[in-house]
Amino acid sequence: MLFELPKNKYIKKTILNVVIVYLFTSILLVFALSFIYIQNQKEQFKDLQSEQTNLEAKHIKEQLEILHDNLINEIAIYPRDIQSAIYDIDNNLIFSTFPQIITKFNKKYYCKDNFSYFIYQLDTYYLGAAYLVIQKPKEYILKGLVLKFCIGILLVILFLIFTSFIIVKILIKPLTDNLNTLDRFIKDTTHELNTPISAILNNIEMLDLTKLDEKNKRKITRIKIGASTISTIYDDLSFLLLHDKQKSNNLNLNISNILYDRIEYFKAISSSKNIIFHIDIQSNIYLYIDKQKLQRVFDNLISNSIKYSYINSNIYITLKENNFIIKDEGIGMDPEEIKDIFIRYKQLNKKNVGGFGIGYSIIDTIIKEYNIDIDIISQKEKGTTVTLIW
Repeated sequence: MLFELPKNKYIKKTILNVVIVYLFTSILLVFALSFIYIQNQKEQFKDLQSEQTNLEAKHIKEQLEILHDNLINEIAIYPRDIQSAIYDIDNNLIFSTFPQIITKFNKKYYCKDNFSYFIYQLDTYYLGAAYLVIQKPKEYILKGLVLKFCIGILLVILFLIFTSFIIVKILIKPLTDNLNTLDRFIKDTTHELNTPISAILNNIEMLDLTKLDEKNKRKITRIKIGASTISTIYDDLSFLLLHDKQKSNNLNLNISNILYDRIEYFKAISSSKNIIFHIDIQSNIYLYIDKQKLQRVFDNLISNSIKYSYINSNIYITLKENNFIIKDEGIGMDPEEIKDIFIRYKQLNKKNVGGFGIGYSIIDTIIKEYNIDIDIISQKEKGTTVTLIW
């Protein structure tokens, strides 16, 4: 369909942003040009009225002279076919064919209510008149032009909305097709990874390590670490692909027990760097949350702490009634890196460690859903402390 937006929320957001900017700038331009045109039409109409009024003023002056010269004989009659008025030198009304009273005589032209007023200063005070005022309606300018342009602008805006979606969809179609292809590839690849990873981890657990020598034990441990790392990446990719489509299964969970399990899961990886966990977990802490999402938060925070920690260092994990704290002695971050930490696919340290830059993006998505606050304090070469507060 013409106005159907792509399912990918980032493409959808891009299309809407482009359309909004395009419409805003185009409508702003239309209003600016319309304003200039209306002002120009007003000036033209004013000039036309002024030419006509000058002729009428000349005619009235002639009639005033005739009336003044023949006042005794009562031959001349004040012209009533033109809406006009005469005032003396002290701005007092002498005679008028319209009900409005004029008080401003320092301008040659001004508008008030629905009328325009042209003021002429008389050199010869016939009948004691020092000022001649001619009244003209200005309804044509206010009603005719504005109404036409309101209709015109509305049509232009509708046309811009129609064309903007067409143009943006045409321009973004190659990108949309490529992203859809990439999404399908990731989904298929992720699905295919699950079975072999599970098989490797399950078979490692079933091995009787007591019958192996130290050399083979170390090999098995390295295999387990590699498989666990791939499994964590698989879980993250699955979350990214499916979290918009799956409804949260929220339960009142004992997060103390879950945290113990996740720490135990990562002990093999931490042992490979000789990292020691210092644990202070209060028992029976409950939180109403989806279990898989909670595991994603714990896993990414623990995994990042291990990944960015130095060999032979410490990680401190604390869980209390209303907060969770994890502190490492790793490479740390500067303020700019902390500022960009939640941007998806942005790796803050590409040289020393691997990763896809999706961990904190996942954490950010989940904690926002459950109104959990996060505080990150970090210092280069000294480590990072992350606090979750609920």
